[in-house]
Amino acid sequence: MGIKAKSFIYKQSHRKGFTLVEVAASLLAFSIVVVIFASSVIMSERTAHVNGQYAQAISLCQHKIDQLRAVGFGRLNYDELTDATEIVDSSPTTSPYSFVDVDDVAEYLPNPTATLIIETPYNGDENKAKVTATITWRSAAHESKTNTFTLVGIITNVE
Repeated sequence: MGIKAKSFIYKQSHRKGFTLVEVAASLLAFSIVVVIFASSVIMSERTAHVNGQYAQAISLCQHKIDQLRAVGFGRLNYDELTDATEIVDSSPTTSPYSFVDVDDVAEYLPNPTATLIIETPYNGDENKAKVTATITWRSAAHESKTNTFTLVGIITNVE
């Protein structure tokens, strides 16, 4: 009888399950992981948005320089660039020119300025022109920080 009585006595250390302290500690650890993950998702979303804006600015600047190469070296003046080709805006009439309106840059980037500087001759060579396309924008309407992308190309007289 002494042996049977001992088998029914359980010690508390052998109970199955978690203590309240263990559950609280695991909930705290889980909460910290969730907060870190949520903040990284928010940051990655914002970074992706800014990267998309930079990609758009790169595309617009490259397109502008490609347009100027298609026009040709001999037609890199205000009259030619506004009349037949509509490469620059009607104002200003001297370098740096603007191309915000003709390319609808405001449709792609918030609060943009888009300028085009044409330097002829370049490095003393009458057959070269340096073209600098620059776009500046604010990444968000409520922010004061601006982003800028500049692309430089050389257009030569092949005649």
